[in-house]
Amino acid sequence: MKTSSIIKKIIHKRALRRYAVNNNMYYIGNGDSLKAVKNITLFFANPEYMHLGDHLFFEPLCRFLNIKGFNIKIIPTRAMEFYFTPIGNYDDLNSADLVITRTELYGDVSKLKTNILLIDTAYSGITGHLCQDIVNKVASLLFLDSRDFYAKPSALDIGSDGLQIGNGQYMIFNNYVDSGGYRLTSKHYDKLARYCQMISQKLHLEVIHTGSATDKHRDSWRYDFVHMDIRGKTTPADMFYLAGHHNVVCNVSFDNFLMHLFFIYGKKSYVLFRGRFFNKSKDFIIKYVNPPFKPSCNINDLIEYI
Repeated sequence: MKTSSIIKKIIHKRALRRYAVNNNMYYIGNGDSLKAVKNITLFFANPEYMHLGDHLFFEPLCRFLNIKGFNIKIIPTRAMEFYFTPIGNYDDLNSADLVITRTELYGDVSKLKTNILLIDTAYSGITGHLCQDIVNKVASLLFLDSRDFYAKPSALDIGSDGLQIGNGQYMIFNNYVDSGGYRLTSKHYDKLARYCQMISQKLHLEVIHTGSATDKHRDSWRYDFVHMDIRGKTTPADMFYLAGHHNVVCNVSFDNFLMHLFFIYGKKSYVLFRGRFFNKSKDFIIKYVNPPFKPSCNINDLIEYI
């Protein structure tokens, strides 16, 4: 994330303090009108702050509100439109009874003349798995019962038009991040690559290297252990396809979008954690974001830190 983005994020949080309704949510509007809410728009269409993995945290909330009978529209970033339904547009922001978004997107919605709920998903004081925490707190605000709802992001049974892999056994290798790159040095990248080479040989798996075209262009390293380099040839939807493919066994990456996809499909990730500046934030991420839902299996079957 750019320095200017971090500064704007801090300014937004300070501006929202007087609207706090709990420790990480802020409501701008008429409290009495919440009982009459029928039309809800969830707004995430700002890729500066809303990265691919961030969308996953809100998918259970979208499903929950739909089950409860609200008329919902979702405005994600363009790259993640395939993951949500029904997709809305900017007109739905003005016609909604309630707009839900992240605190980082306050600048995008601050001038709307409707009720707005902003959620801080990075607040280190959250004491439950992030997806469930989001659902439970929004449910409480809207006078709903969420006790029987299991907030886990949905997997997709999805194909790929242009991506084909063979009949071998594979692991995904992704050594790139959308945010938090300032916490990484060349030593981190080297460590992750060396680990991928070691674990692929140990598990007898072929390596599929993923990333964007920009990632590949900027990366001058040679990866002689990679069997299939598809950097710049995939979409986020393709990543769902790969994570769910029966021949793809596991993932080696930083704590990023790929890691979260493998959580969803119940497959293991070997993760080089980027860390956080404060221990409280680090503990929150490890306990309640990796993964962001309560796993139905042993946590060691989903993640192993490098």
